[in-house]
Amino acid sequence: MLYHRPEQSEQAAFYGSWCRLEAAQQAPLVDEASLFLDHSGMWLCMPDYPQPYQPSNADLLRRASNGGSRTELARACGSTLNGLRILDACAGYGSDGLLLAHLGAQACLVERDRLIWILLHERTQHIPRTEAICDQASNVLRGRSPDGDTSPTTTWDVVLLDPMFPPIAKKALPNRGLQHLRQLTEAPLAGSPEFEDELTELLALAKARCSGRVVVKRRLKDDVTGRVDFQIKGKSVRFDVYLGAA
Repeated sequence: MLYHRPEQSEQAAFYGSWCRLEAAQQAPLVDEASLFLDHSGMWLCMPDYPQPYQPSNADLLRRASNGGSRTELARACGSTLNGLRILDACAGYGSDGLLLAHLGAQACLVERDRLIWILLHERTQHIPRTEAICDQASNVLRGRSPDGDTSPTTTWDVVLLDPMFPPIAKKALPNRGLQHLRQLTEAPLAGSPEFEDELTELLALAKARCSGRVVVKRRLKDDVTGRVDFQIKGKSVRFDVYLGAA
């Protein structure tokens, strides 16, 4: 369900093919995951939460202006980002892919969960050099459209893979946005042998469609998938970098 302020009716109508629409003056309390659109953008409404959630564009701008090109992510993608064609194949809310667009890249963001994709699509409307696709990352890398047609495959300068991290045993919960993302995607394979097999397949597809670098975001202590060319490590995550074969 997509609730929307009456004055946002025309804007909300774009999403009418993917969800039911209903006018509302404010974000309602919900029994199932829903969306709310007002003058400040798209919000995620979750059961048992009285306040809706919205990924922070202000935080995105802060990251971009506060040494964004020197971050581990940017350095993993290349020495310069201007004009690079980047595929963020597991985009989620788009925090990494949209940051790279702010830094000059042409970013295509792929998210398979329809509700999260709508939230992401609305964010891309306000950020140049971005597009959002609702599909499986493997389909996009194979050149398959959602209706099953096959088109010529695109060669990317950089492919970013950021699979959902498996849950770990600790008392502190991840931030609210990541909690919601985990609830919605339900990532049942995370941390399992099947997950590693899926990541291995996705990595192989990405390398075949990439002329530059495939960048895989993992926790510092996560296992390495395949033979990595080099790594860039931060305080809590690392970026495993593989050279593309396209």
